[in-house]
Amino acid sequence: MLTNLVPPYRSDAYDALHHRAMAAGGGLRVLCTQHREPQRNWSITTPAFDHITLPGVQIPLGENRTLAVPFGVTRAVCRKPSDALIMNGFGIAQWQAQNWALKHRIPTVLQFDGWAGSDATYDNPLRRRLRRIMIARADGFIAASSRGAAWFESHGASPDHIWIAPIPPSFPLPDISANQTLAERQYDIVWCGRTTASKGFDVFMRIAAELSKTDIANRIAIFGSTDIKSTTRLTQSSGLGDRVDVFGQLPHDQLPPILTNSKIALFPSRNDAYGVGVIDAIACGAVALASPFTGCAPNVLRGPEILPIDNPQVWITACKHLLDTPQLLEDTRLHQARAIANNNPAHHSDTMWQAVHQAVNHNPDMRRWG
Repeated sequence: MLTNLVPPYRSDAYDALHHRAMAAGGGLRVLCTQHREPQRNWSITTPAFDHITLPGVQIPLGENRTLAVPFGVTRAVCRKPSDALIMNGFGIAQWQAQNWALKHRIPTVLQFDGWAGSDATYDNPLRRRLRRIMIARADGFIAASSRGAAWFESHGASPDHIWIAPIPPSFPLPDISANQTLAERQYDIVWCGRTTASKGFDVFMRIAAELSKTDIANRIAIFGSTDIKSTTRLTQSSGLGDRVDVFGQLPHDQLPPILTNSKIALFPSRNDAYGVGVIDAIACGAVALASPFTGCAPNVLRGPEILPIDNPQVWITACKHLLDTPQLLEDTRLHQARAIANNNPAHHSDTMWQAVHQAVNHNPDMRRWG
């Protein structure tokens, strides 16, 4: 597999995929183009699979985006024999690796978490051409959501070769059965993610200020701040006073204690390829509200829980309705929990295994694999 990095929400799934490959006489080898992702404070784990990071140059593109120019891609992928190549994303390294795989008649599977709404942020003629060619050459496709599957299909991929593997939470599922009821949780609303305009933090602050002013939200949490001093000044100037607790970029294993103590998590994002934060919040028993630009929204949320980012008043009304109606809050929580039943490492790894198996058998030169 070739990817930019292994995030916490995929580590267990890749471990499971590795063990399944081992049972078939092989294993999983992961090549990464980056050591860390900017604006993240993820802890580094020791995976079961073979894992290396390629040397190269990192060019910052703003926020958490970088352009990786890796060295020695071809040498790395051919160092050990491979029956199939999974490429997560459409970077320079993935392009080089697919070219190598084609020469050696090795099937390739493309994994992409985005969709048309998120892809528009990175739109340019070169990227469009690169993706079109890579998709035309690939033997299989793995999307994170129905939107991602539709994106692949719109780019020429056969729907019979597209698999949907919903992304798991960033941490092992916490035990929320013994926790207090939703009504007893400390935080009425919570922000979970980078405090940037692309994530809609300005919209969140307008919502939080109004909910606080009208005493609908008495306790508020903000975690993921990229600049705690600046965020604190903003909360003070917005009139939130001592009603808000501000946290920085927390490691993924420190998220559950806050999320399991929160009632509603807001995601007014302007650009979110999938929205792992939504899954994290629901996994901890919080109710999530998200914008239409959050990739996973149609698969996880119902209509009243998907709100326009250009109308903060709709969010305010939705929060008030949920907080004033405990049974509605609980019913919404239960529905969202059922909607993420397949967001787990086992399902993710199983779907990837099936996608690779189909791709290999689709390639007549590789029917020996099984």
